[in-house]
Amino acid sequence: MQNNTFIIALVTAMTFGLSQLAYADNHKESVTSQDVKKETQELISTLGKYTASQRDEAKKTAEKAMNKLDSRIEALEYRIDTNWENMTQATQKEAKSNLKALRQQRNELAEWYGGFKHSSSDAWSEVKTGFSRAYKTINSSLDKALNEYEKNDE
Repeated sequence: MQNNTFIIALVTAMTFGLSQLAYADNHKESVTSQDVKKETQELISTLGKYTASQRDEAKKTAEKAMNKLDSRIEALEYRIDTNWENMTQATQKEAKSNLKALRQQRNELAEWYGGFKHSSSDAWSEVKTGFSRAYKTINSSLDKALNEYEKNDE
């Protein structure tokens, strides 16, 4: 029994270590404002072409975009966390405010994403438009936060 506990603890520690390495690797990605704007426009264009009968494809496309967005938000949080002690109080306050706004916008985006699964065919156009607007808004906020952080990081 003691051996099993040790093995479970070892596997857990290794898994945690690997996930931290993967997390660090994912946060080395350098994305420019232009990249984000281009991706956003491409997503909006792609979603606009989906019909209600292509709901599953639209959902998959939106989910991939949201995962990438989540990764970028996590990268921002990681940078803020690792540099917290070097920030001024004003920068810390701004960072908290930006992260709070991003979380609220991410929740709104998730609500629109839910519409991909549950909306009627009649509401399909409204759901696509709502998701696209929310996605554009959160990417704009993320870009602004990253730019603010870059200014304060210098």
